[in-house]
Amino acid sequence: MTLKLGILAQALGASLEGDGSVEISKLNEIQVAAPDEISFISNPKYLKYVETTQAAALIVPEDLDIEYPQLLRTANPQQAMLKALQLLNQKERLVCPGIHASAVLHPSVKVPASTEIGPGVFIDQDVKLGEDIIIEANTVIGSGCELGDGTHLYPNVVLYEDCILGKKCVIHSGTVVGSDGFGFAVEAGKIEKIPQTGNVILGDEVEIGANCAIDRGSIGATSIGDGSKLDNLVHIAHNVRIGKNCFLTAQVAIAGSTDIGDRVQMGGQSGVIGHLQVGNDVTIASRGGVTHDIPDGTMVSGFPARPHRDELKIEAIVKKLPDLYKTVKMLEKQVNKD
Repeated sequence: MTLKLGILAQALGASLEGDGSVEISKLNEIQVAAPDEISFISNPKYLKYVETTQAAALIVPEDLDIEYPQLLRTANPQQAMLKALQLLNQKERLVCPGIHASAVLHPSVKVPASTEIGPGVFIDQDVKLGEDIIIEANTVIGSGCELGDGTHLYPNVVLYEDCILGKKCVIHSGTVVGSDGFGFAVEAGKIEKIPQTGNVILGDEVEIGANCAIDRGSIGATSIGDGSKLDNLVHIAHNVRIGKNCFLTAQVAIAGSTDIGDRVQMGGQSGVIGHLQVGNDVTIASRGGVTHDIPDGTMVSGFPARPHRDELKIEAIVKKLPDLYKTVKMLEKQVNKD
């Protein structure tokens, strides 16, 4: 899509400096933007590229001291960048209704006329499909699953039996939803598998990245609330309950029977051990390891995770340990001389 810069400025709620008739084809990184593209600066470290970039225009903070032929000034460059991506770069994947000849569907499955089923797809018995669904190549859907309107499954997704997906869910390639939780018991020195008899329930507009594993409940459901987003390589264990509008980045892992509140953010490689309560509006920094309940509105970091300010103080002290060690050794020598 191509837009005149003046129209784009209005759409972004930004003030325009320069020629509003310039045509913009897409948004790109400032280092590589072409003469018909727009870029952005939300971090001062990218100012060094202003002299070399070929971008037609830049999205910048309102108070940034910068000279450039075309500028869009806004109080929130990050939000403006997101809107620009949606307007210029996003290519909507339209549904192409129909069932590919190589797909295998159980006779009990009723496919709405608005649904697309790609090559090599397998759908087992008693699966319920909503309207405007896209199921791409080689995806497998187990018996008793339900998919809400507008849901999109990318190639090679696997849904085990009885999984329930809300409306407009997105699941990327390689993800498995509903696999057995890691449930075992030791009896007389022998490992016995605990039957995993529950399911997985995803709310509306949940997005799951590539190569994630969402385990089914051992009894009852593993659930993820409306609007929550999971990055690639995330593992959610059995009977975990995740609230609404949570944001879990790459390599997050949550152990069994843990409750995660609403609007929780977890940084990359962070984790929570089992049977804990994490409150609403909690932030867990990257590589944070949560070993105890976390109250609402708290930011934690480190391992074991503690209030972020406390962790920063500890890190500052740790950096001083080599000097403290030298001081202690010097004092020991003085004491021994005396």
